[in-house]
Amino acid sequence: MLENISDITTDQLISVTQQADLDGYRFVTTSCVDNNNGTLDLIYHYDLDGVLKQFRLQVTHETEVPSISRIFYAALLVENEIKELFNVNIIGIVIDYGGHLLLSKGAPESPMAYPNQITIERR
Repeated sequence: MLENISDITTDQLISVTQQADLDGYRFVTTSCVDNNNGTLDLIYHYDLDGVLKQFRLQVTHETEVPSISRIFYAALLVENEIKELFNVNIIGIVIDYGGHLLLSKGAPESPMAYPNQITIERR
């Protein structure tokens, strides 16, 4: 279970991120979890002196999620990855790879998004 986690809305994402930057936090990463019910959780992870703070944003595939890459430039990589693999509608990424950061032309679309998840049968 994650500690130091707060639920936020898309309207709060940019201001929360700006405040984390002003408070001296560094951006660690963003995790994406498909809840298999039409919603996804984006969990933004920040660190300050070894203490993590997380913000959870629950969205649908249609929700426009503002990019935080103008505040934390490094976020552009994970935002492109989440957009590509989970079909999350992240807008305004400083460098948007248009769905081809990881996936090549002809690759399955949004392979990590339910119901497109690949199931591996275990023996």
